[in-house]
Amino acid sequence: MNVTEIRQRVFDQMDYFPDLQQYRDSVVRRLNDRYQELCDSAHWLFLQKERTITLRQAITGDETTGVGITVSATNPRLVTVSGFTATLEMEGQTLTHTTDGGKFTIVRVLSSTTLYLSDAWIGTTGSIQYVFTITFQRFALPEDCIEVLGYMDRNDDRGKLNFIGRSREEYVYLDIDNSGEPSTVIEDEHIIDDPPVNKPLASILQPPSSINVTRLKNSTEYEYKYTVYREGRESPPSVAVSIEAPTTGNFNIQLDDLDDTGFYVTAAATSTSDSGMDKIIYRRDVTNNGKWQLVGTVSSTVTFFIDDELHPTTAFSYQNNTAFRFSSSTDILRWTDPGPRQYVRFWYTPSEDRNIHIRYHYRPKDLVADNDAPVLPRQYHMLLVYMVLQDMFLQMQDTVQSQLFERRAEQVKIQMRRRYLARDDERKKKGRWDKHRRFTNTYGTPTIS
Repeated sequence: MNVTEIRQRVFDQMDYFPDLQQYRDSVVRRLNDRYQELCDSAHWLFLQKERTITLRQAITGDETTGVGITVSATNPRLVTVSGFTATLEMEGQTLTHTTDGGKFTIVRVLSSTTLYLSDAWIGTTGSIQYVFTITFQRFALPEDCIEVLGYMDRNDDRGKLNFIGRSREEYVYLDIDNSGEPSTVIEDEHIIDDPPVNKPLASILQPPSSINVTRLKNSTEYEYKYTVYREGRESPPSVAVSIEAPTTGNFNIQLDDLDDTGFYVTAAATSTSDSGMDKIIYRRDVTNNGKWQLVGTVSSTVTFFIDDELHPTTAFSYQNNTAFRFSSSTDILRWTDPGPRQYVRFWYTPSEDRNIHIRYHYRPKDLVADNDAPVLPRQYHMLLVYMVLQDMFLQMQDTVQSQLFERRAEQVKIQMRRRYLARDDERKKKGRWDKHRRFTNTYGTPTIS
């Protein structure tokens, strides 16, 4: 059951079907509110994922092995690395000048050899330097993570790791300077960045600056918004802006007045230099109730974007790939509300690179397009209909109907809890995993020995 079918069932129950876009949008907003509330209410089996977190050991400059960095003389935040590979795990980590103790946050990893710092480098520029250390003090959980349900280290069959909160860590004082095999996970900060300051301004370019095979559609309303990317996180989006495409002819859409997220090298500078904090542009087809999708990025010093592809296939910079591109329509990235990004720390601090497997409760995407479907099992989609109707009748002050649909929703919730929160008890042969089984027949067809 998709958004259109759920909305129609709501209208059927109310015997009311106004052909007003504002009213339809109001129903979808209520639907999303109750949908996210329901998904967050319990650790449903169908809302669990597994992911791997790669822990990195500290990297220290070494002239003997050639591990060094070169800071640009014209842009003291732009760093080129040599002797090691810059990875996404470095975003948000700390680069320390080992001579004077200056600390810099790594804002962006542009490629395997290039990264940006939060502040201007205070040491020598233009030549290779070895007086640095990159320490990995905390690690980001997946963007859609609500809560981690388990951490596993499958290296050497070490098994499940302990998880403690920050208050417990303060009490026992797990020193970050101790390195070795991680055995404990420590809850860290939840961070959310400020959204962009400026609202984009959309205008039609006709004649267009370029013509692509998959050009934008005529007589279609498009909506745009953008975010700022830094330290491996996306900010909340800007205010969305919409524009109506012309009825005939080729055209492009230009967005202006995007934030300048660069930095001034000197106090007297009149223009900014690249900081690595790119803007990420999203577009939605409003006329056909389409999904929000990533259509391109803009570097920190550029304040405009030209949209000329219905299905973006031209390469652009995204995360640590300077030539990112979509190879098919199924590769297109959809908008996900960031929420606060959660971080964790490990003790001992990793002394070598290793993978930690996590199982977590994830936050589903909002239902935006007409063909979006909830992640609930199909037989429980009516639960969302009942919950929306409960809200709508309550707003109309019809408490009898509101309580009726509330009872129906609770009955369906009980059924869903029984099936997707707990398993039916089964007869099981009890025994220890480490028990000697040479002369026992625990499984298979019984035999005589």
